[in-house]
Amino acid sequence: MGRERKFNTVDLFVSAKKLIIQTGYEGFTIGQLAAELNVSRAAIYKYYRNKDELLLDLMLEEMKNTLSSFSSIPKEMPFLEKIDLLLQKIFQYKDLHLILGIQGLINTKDAPLLEEKQNHLSQMHHELYKPLFHMVQQGKTDGYIDMDLPNELLIGFIFQSISIPNHSGMASEKVLEHTKKMILNGIIKNK
Repeated sequence: MGRERKFNTVDLFVSAKKLIIQTGYEGFTIGQLAAELNVSRAAIYKYYRNKDELLLDLMLEEMKNTLSSFSSIPKEMPFLEKIDLLLQKIFQYKDLHLILGIQGLINTKDAPLLEEKQNHLSQMHHELYKPLFHMVQQGKTDGYIDMDLPNELLIGFIFQSISIPNHSGMASEKVLEHTKKMILNGIIKNK
């Protein structure tokens, strides 16, 4: 038999992310992932006992990257620049919500390692919102956001607006531009 092609976790996670988005949890298999990477299933099983462990590690890595990106926004930046940068970053990581959605499908009963990973993911999810709450509060303090609007609702609205599927086939840059415009200015034309 020929020599096994080498792969790294970056290749593994990029391919796994692509497949999980295309196929969903039920359709995702280690066999498909191995074919995508041009390796044997055994090569992947050397690192992961099952798809659940692999998918939780993928989610943890995606969450870590997102947290790092969101936390890199300077606190002293003016609000309008900060929200523009934040919206770009949320758009960059818009698949995170979709990927995290499969977390509830993973059975952690009698699997302490998986349960530990899920708990860690939950803690990271709470951390994700901290910079967003600070940004919303800054917008309120600076007079850009109505003080009566609940922070949780605003943050949810922003995330959901960016995760709307692009069925129009419009270029991603245009989708982001129009989404930012609707989030920041609403849909009512100023007269």
